Amino acid sequence: AHQPRNPDALHLLGVIVGRTARDEGIALITRALAVNPRSVEAHFNLGNILAGASRMAEAEPHFRHAYLHGAKTAAAANGLGGALLQLGRYGEAEPYLREALARDPAFAPALVNMGILLEVTGRIDDAMQVQDRVLALYPDHAEAHQHRALTLLARGEFRDGWAEYAWRVKSRPTFYGRFNYPYWRGEPLEGRKILVWTELGPGDECLAATMFPDLIAAGAKVVLLCSPRMAPIFARSFPSIAVIPAGQNPSDRSVTDGIEFQASVGDLGASLRTTFDAFSALRAVLKADENHTAAIRERYKNSSPDNLIIGISWRSRNAQLEDVKSVPLTTWGPILKTPGVTFVSLQYGDVTAELAQARREFGVEIIVDPQTDPLANLDHFAAQVAAMDSVISISNTTLHFAGALGRPVWGLVPSNHGRLWYWFLERSDSPWYPSARLFRQDLQAGWLPALDAIADGLRSGRDNTADIFGTFSPSS
Repeated sequence: AHQPRNPDALHLLGVIVGRTARDEGIALITRALAVNPRSVEAHFNLGNILAGASRMAEAEPHFRHAYLHGAKTAAAANGLGGALLQLGRYGEAEPYLREALARDPAFAPALVNMGILLEVTGRIDDAMQVQDRVLALYPDHAEAHQHRALTLLARGEFRDGWAEYAWRVKSRPTFYGRFNYPYWRGEPLEGRKILVWTELGPGDECLAATMFPDLIAAGAKVVLLCSPRMAPIFARSFPSIAVIPAGQNPSDRSVTDGIEFQASVGDLGASLRTTFDAFSALRAVLKADENHTAAIRERYKNSSPDNLIIGISWRSRNAQLEDVKSVPLTTWGPILKTPGVTFVSLQYGDVTAELAQARREFGVEIIVDPQTDPLANLDHFAAQVAAMDSVISISNTTLHFAGALGRPVWGLVPSNHGRLWYWFLERSDSPWYPSARLFRQDLQAGWLPALDAIADGLRSGRDNTADIFGTFSPSS
């Protein structure tokens, strides 16, 4: 109040405020740097807040300034190396992370980052050694346990992976501790009632849904607490399950009477997916509204009845992984130039500019359906996906919906830190979704080989589509 331009006061207040209000903290430290642009501490702390907000491209120059102009500490080297890691610049990141560990071999943030870097660059055994080293030093380090879980699960080492995966509850808000029922640990379920609740977004709910038939087959009476947007789809797909949208109380008390167990969907795999042989062979587990699906398909078929209808999605909305998971539409030329195909945008969000650019560059008109907004109504989106002959999508909610609905889907899976554990390593199929075929990014060559392979597959199979996509059926 007395010195509105005092850089130290602005900086330190920004650090305090930034713990709970990142944007305000960023603004305060930015003001401090406008007065004193050489403050190493302000650059470092601004880098930390920006990194916490997943704004790595903005964080990197601040970490670099702190590293170059301040003491060469483990924290400064790790800050810069960690930012470069998250930006996918692995070759640049590694020397800084190694320097951080040379300066402080027990510095947990650098150990965690090094484990991630080794894992995403294919040095899995080395990554495991680093993860073990973190946990030997810090047995209760929840983040290290989570990363170790993801590495184990990606390798298909399910028993140890699921045990480590349980640590996610230490840092993720869920329904843990809300209900007074015992947690299910694989006990017999014949005739017994179990409350299952979801904990992540719609894509993860689709993935979990592939395990619901196992519970039903085991004779369980399932009560499902899920996101309101997914509730209509689950109710239609699993009529024997009592579906409760989160935030609502069941109108019939008998729904919850007699519950003997509870389980998060993230814990079901520990009992139901212990080996690859334990995965279900069901092609589709979700059901879209058949009448709505038929109406949508008829609209898309009107202009070119003989064309294949292929839905596409190319961008991730994950704040932390958008850049590394997304495949810019401007690179889809080999696919979009395929004759005899009507392309439909299944991309959520405003993509007007991207579609206009694709029209200019490739001469293709991609359908955007104003009657369907995935962000507003997932039940309508499910019907739209089910109306496709096939779907080509990056690793996002669209890929999960297509797989869970049993539509033939070609997935573009990143090979960097955007690769999620449930796509496993090097597989071209998905045990979760039998209708999926995976095309993986090349760490050196990028996305082009995968895009070319999909385009080649479309061209070679266009005259014999049943071999590629099968015969269309909205409930197949």
